[in-house]
Amino acid sequence: MTPRPHAVLGAAVAGVVLAVSATGCSWRAETPPIERRTPSPEVVIRDQAAEREQSVIDAEPTGMLGEIQTLTAPERLAALGGVYVATPGASPSPSMPPALDEAVRAAMVGALADAAAAQPSDPALAALLRSIGLSHAVALGAADAAGAGPAARIVPEETGLGTSLTPESGTAVAPATLARLAVAHDRAAFVYQVAAARAEGDERLAALERSALHRERADAFATLPGVEDARQELYDVPPASVADAGARASTERGVETSLGWNYAALLDGVATPDSRWILNAAYDAYLQAASLPGFLASDVPALPGIAVDGA
Repeated sequence: MTPRPHAVLGAAVAGVVLAVSATGCSWRAETPPIERRTPSPEVVIRDQAAEREQSVIDAEPTGMLGEIQTLTAPERLAALGGVYVATPGASPSPSMPPALDEAVRAAMVGALADAAAAQPSDPALAALLRSIGLSHAVALGAADAAGAGPAARIVPEETGLGTSLTPESGTAVAPATLARLAVAHDRAAFVYQVAAARAEGDERLAALERSALHRERADAFATLPGVEDARQELYDVPPASVADAGARASTERGVETSLGWNYAALLDGVATPDSRWILNAAYDAYLQAASLPGFLASDVPALPGIAVDGA
């Protein structure tokens, strides 16, 4: 005799219940398990850097530091790929935003520390983090440098980069690169000399001091072992570029920011020991520019030394 339909259905349901009870499985076991993200150490470092940038963005923007971060932090966050969200659509718990200077200092120190950790396995990530750390350092120092006199400056000491602005010994940077740095500083010294000849009073004295600083740096590079001295007696300085105080300040800022950018560009692939003096030298150049009249928040690059598509 053919069993009744409801009897067949009841038997099937009973069978399912028995199977589930016996195995202890939940209904979710009938679907493929959700894949969980198992990030590599490099991904963790990148995520942490992105979270620090988000903290900078979330902080209340005040003063020149706020102007700089408003312009630069979103670009750095985009370069890091944004903040990773484990559960898309979830709303994070509200929290009090950090003070801006604290957030920036944490981003600076964290980026430079993580760069050293990333260097062996991911040199490109290390270069990105060093550029980020440098940008934050310049942002922190720019306001205080405004109007200050000529002086050698190094990245804040909490970064542990030391005090050197040139290679001390055993550098892995190519002699040809060191020779180009010698020429760049020698040319800068010459520009300041020409500017001083057109200036008067405090402006003239400051230009002569800056010329001496660059001449000293040029000598340091040119006398390193294996470096061919390619410095010249004269360099081209267009008269219009030093015609008045405004033109001279603009020319001098350009000299310094160009040096800063060129130093920062050396961070791509450089070993950690050399990265320390390079970061200090780049920072010094940008802070020299920040001390000159007319320096703006927009003169601080988000990623010094790194060319961004569309920029």
